[in-house]
Amino acid sequence: MTPDEARALGDELRRLVLARTRIPAHRLVCPRERSDMTPCVAKDGGLCVVQTSSGTPICVGCEVSVELELERERGKQ
Repeated sequence: MTPDEARALGDELRRLVLARTRIPAHRLVCPRERSDMTPCVAKDGGLCVVQTSSGTPICVGCEVSVELELERERGKQ
């Protein structure tokens, strides 16, 4: 997976979460965030996605797998 593809997954996750919850990104609270300043893929999208050495895209704030969270979010739609 390329870095651009990983960021696109993060952007899709953000879009789906915001559409489902109807909460503005600046008011959204992630259950894994350490503070309101913690970067979060659900709030900030692809800007917060990094890839592990194995190529797995993760959230820079909590290290959750973006692919796993995206799959869960798609199941809620």
